Amino acid sequence: MIARDLMNSDFPYVTADADLDYVAKLLADCGLGAVPVVDDDLTPIGIVTRSNLERARARPLPDLGAIPTFLLRDRPKPAFRANGRALREVMTSPAISISDVAKIPDIARIMESHSLKRMPVVEGHRIIGLLLRKEVLEAMKGGFPAMALEAHLRRPIISIPQQAGDHCAIATAQEFRELVAEHERQLDRERVERRRAATDLREQRIRELASQRLTEAQWRDMLEQARRSAAAGLSEHLLMRFPSQLCTDGGRAINAPDPKWPATLRGEPADVFQRWRNELHPRGFRIAAQIIDFPEGLPGDAALFLLWSAARS
Repeated sequence: MIARDLMNSDFPYVTADADLDYVAKLLADCGLGAVPVVDDDLTPIGIVTRSNLERARARPLPDLGAIPTFLLRDRPKPAFRANGRALREVMTSPAISISDVAKIPDIARIMESHSLKRMPVVEGHRIIGLLLRKEVLEAMKGGFPAMALEAHLRRPIISIPQQAGDHCAIATAQEFRELVAEHERQLDRERVERRRAATDLREQRIRELASQRLTEAQWRDMLEQARRSAAAGLSEHLLMRFPSQLCTDGGRAINAPDPKWPATLRGEPADVFQRWRNELHPRGFRIAAQIIDFPEGLPGDAALFLLWSAARS
């Protein structure tokens, strides 16, 4: 068994410029009893334990003397306050670390010779775990439970807490980048789903429009609106606007333009063209079709225009 097999992979660590009150909270929330201090390359440079904080805690004034032990029994310890002290003043430095491939007997000897209860585990120079002396001793005795050993097998170096009660795991910047990437992938999936839903809705609308017929009232209203356009000095009037998909060719003949475009019309547009040809064409009116928008570069809506001058071809 080597250090990698026994180490705790979910553990907090900080850099030397971390706020000491924050480190104290990490220690209070985490069951490992130590917070390694690393440099920018994640090399251990120190370690902070509860003992470090106790030594840094303000002492009673000399004239008051020490507080009797029986008064302190079963009383909760007051929250630690840094009071301006820096982490470098409190931490134990340098940090004694162990290679991830070190064998358990060697680890035990180093811990014993340096009176260590915890040791950072490094891969090369980079911290990847934390070893506890009590677990090393259990492993030496052969009493380390199989389930506990399996739980200590190497996991991601630092992971985001999966449960509300897990305060020891701290995310890395890489994990945050992965969260951003997953968020962007989710947005892409949502955009695809919205486009699919919009396409389905549009196709349903096209089927409905293809089955609709022009009523007499609608036709008379179109002619009245065209009369008002002429009275306003205009030489043409938009009779109706409709999705180009309502044409049998998706509006390609209208966009070309192809003289055979009227044959592609369906539903109300086909009825409008028929009424123009039967009633208005003999009276000198002309009709024109045009694609009037191009969403994402494709034909969008088409329109039929009624003309009463030669200004438009």
